[in-house]
Amino acid sequence: MNQMKAVGLAMLAVLITLSSAGSAHATELYNNGSTTMGAGTTLDFSLKAFSSSVIVNTEGGELDKCSESTIRGKITNAGSSTSTTTVEIEEIIDVPSLTPTYPGLTWQKCTFPTVTELGGRLEIHHIAGTSTGTVTADADIRVRINTVFFGECTYIATSGTDLGTISAGEPATFTANAVLERWIGSAFACPTTAKWTASFRSTTPSGVIDIRSS
Repeated sequence: MNQMKAVGLAMLAVLITLSSAGSAHATELYNNGSTTMGAGTTLDFSLKAFSSSVIVNTEGGELDKCSESTIRGKITNAGSSTSTTTVEIEEIIDVPSLTPTYPGLTWQKCTFPTVTELGGRLEIHHIAGTSTGTVTADADIRVRINTVFFGECTYIATSGTDLGTISAGEPATFTANAVLERWIGSAFACPTTAKWTASFRSTTPSGVIDIRSS
């Protein structure tokens, strides 16, 4: 095989790889079968009835447990044949203090006081041949727990962290299953990693939410 032919085959292999990667990340969300959920569409999820949002340490010991929790945000990138869907967690700026709060990621009726310090973004990737997508952090998400036993513990899901899966349906479901890392400033006794598990159902928009590759 001459050198030019070898170079040509190598370039073709690279193009095929890039094309496959692009289609793997192509994702769009649909409402009621045919309506594309465009930028600005609000997504709202709440904990499934009689379930809890739980954060445990590496050994499985419970750090925090909340019987109410919500995830709410707006689609910032609707996705396409070459891009994926992203959702910005709702943020509000307190005008006098210019301090941001994150009502889009709430923790209520918890074992200990729990607050979102950084809302971040979610990225949804459709899994080909299924009605499911993976959910990753597209920007850092940070949560603070004021525990009794360890002190104040802050955990972060850095950009790129696997957060769980989203499944199509009426309602759609988001199953959180993420490993969080201890953040700077946490009390020394706080475990270095923690695992977050929860099961949410969509409340907005109404109707069937579908996840597809374009």
